Amino acid sequence: MGYILDYVIEWGVLAVIVILAIIALIATPIILGIINDARDSAKERTAELVISEVELAYSTAYTLANGNYPTLAQVATKFQMDGASMASDGNVTVNMDGVTCTSTTTDNTLSVSCQANSKTFTTSGTMTYATATS
Repeated sequence: MGYILDYVIEWGVLAVIVILAIIALIATPIILGIINDARDSAKERTAELVISEVELAYSTAYTLANGNYPTLAQVATKFQMDGASMASDGNVTVNMDGVTCTSTTTDNTLSVSCQANSKTFTTSGTMTYATATS
């Protein structure tokens, strides 16, 4: 009788192990997909945040300039974001995985474009700035 009970317990344990292995095989790709989606979403939010921060820096500099168009240098001093910076010529540098930003300055306008996950995020229009006079 003890032999049969040992046999049933061994097969029962084996059955539980097999069932857990099947569950792990099914759940692993699902969990990895969720993690990858979260990473992609984080990159996109970072790109949107950079654009938002540039716009905020511009509006702050505009307000401090008493309604006059700020210079790029004034906008750059108001741009504050960990992992990203703006030079006094309006060039934006981003040091974050998977996010690339470029800025263009033509005809007294500043435009910033960020790329993340094959999506492009841009400023909601061009921002006019004053040229610095010496």
